Amino acid sequence: MQVEEGFTLTKATVVSRKFLKVGGLSILAFLVLRFSFLSFIAYWKATHPPPPPPPTVGFGTLPAPIFPENDPEKKPKQYVLETKNGRLPGFDDRAKVFLMPKASPNLFDHENALKIADRFNFTFEPQIVDNRTYRWQKSTPLLTTLELDILDHVFSYQTEFMNRPELILTKQNLTRFDANQQTRSFLSKANLLPADIATSSGKLTYLKASGSQLIEAATPIDADYVQVDIQRTPVDGTILFYTQKGEEGIVSAILGSVKGLDSSVVSIRYSYYPVDYNQVHTYPLRDVRLAWNAVQGGESFIVSNKNSERAVIREVTLAYYDNILGQDYLQPIYVFQGDDDFMAFVPALDSKYLQYSQQ
Repeated sequence: MQVEEGFTLTKATVVSRKFLKVGGLSILAFLVLRFSFLSFIAYWKATHPPPPPPPTVGFGTLPAPIFPENDPEKKPKQYVLETKNGRLPGFDDRAKVFLMPKASPNLFDHENALKIADRFNFTFEPQIVDNRTYRWQKSTPLLTTLELDILDHVFSYQTEFMNRPELILTKQNLTRFDANQQTRSFLSKANLLPADIATSSGKLTYLKASGSQLIEAATPIDADYVQVDIQRTPVDGTILFYTQKGEEGIVSAILGSVKGLDSSVVSIRYSYYPVDYNQVHTYPLRDVRLAWNAVQGGESFIVSNKNSERAVIREVTLAYYDNILGQDYLQPIYVFQGDDDFMAFVPALDSKYLQYSQQ
């Protein structure tokens, strides 16, 4: 009888090679499967992101933006949407709302008001108009009136520049006149240049005197004066601000020649109210289609319009409304703009979060 040979070195080598081959293939298959699985998970997460948390609505119901009464002469009979693609743009489902804290009376209001007036060269006691409004007036170098809210420090500064033809800009100094810097220097002198307007680019409008009125000049060369309008720095670098006067800023100044004056600013309205950018909550936005329905239904505030028959809308944007009379919260609006200087505002927040005042 023949005896079967034992487990030789040769057999062991063959078995080991088969094991390594099978093991290697198994590991490779595992790695391929693992990579495929992880890739699928990454793809799924990228294409199916988790929904964002709901808007915080931490301020509760907000007072609706207060717009002036519409001028019936600005209301067109027809509205037509003619954007670049013929459709309304898409927007996010929410927007930020910021707190605008109110100033409270304190013992230093009178003293602080006198300091501001002194920096504008009003060194005498003011006329007290009411419990929060002071007025100063001086006659040299020209008749000038300063009216200041002693709590919020908003003010108007007006001179009789229209009666002084020597203050009209000349062709030579208009070309090199740094209107933005001159306006900021005027405000900085009174420590009234907060960060959110200090770096904002002002909009320039060239003006020409027509009788007792100022009208827009056809070209800078034709201008007698230049108007500088400063808004806040855009929110998140992109979302612009508008007042009830449209692009007219919360700071609106008129500048002329500096002959005989300490400053080239001959008129300025300063309607800056502070915003606490750290006190912020998100609120749901109204669908832009509902805002468009409001425009068509005559429920928007029409800032400007030169065509009473037909308003052609070319652009719809999201912006912030900055009331020059003050407000409790800084909140978004939809801005509809188009031909013939048409501009209209509609509150952008979901209406269930807005409380409209009784008219």
